[in-house]
Amino acid sequence: MNPDTNLHDHSQRFVRAPWASGDHPMLSPAYRYRKYALFVLRTLCVAAIYFLLWDHAWIRWTLLITLPLHCFNFLILVGWRYFLEREMRLRHDRLSY
Repeated sequence: MNPDTNLHDHSQRFVRAPWASGDHPMLSPAYRYRKYALFVLRTLCVAAIYFLLWDHAWIRWTLLITLPLHCFNFLILVGWRYFLEREMRLRHDRLSY
């Protein structure tokens, strides 16, 4: 077992992997649109619940927790694709020497 050839074989398998080539379903537009649609649906449900129960004082206080979490979830939805593509490109460039 030669560690150099094992490392080279592993790097070649990584470069040829389907998810390394950009064919991964997480990078497809259909997957992103489905995630965005589910986010909008969740947002509308939360907004409807707040609208219906706004008369209760404790519901107003939960908005202080819900709103930052919802914004963080949106940032993750938008930013994960850029992070994933960048990481895949960096690893592919590093291994395809």
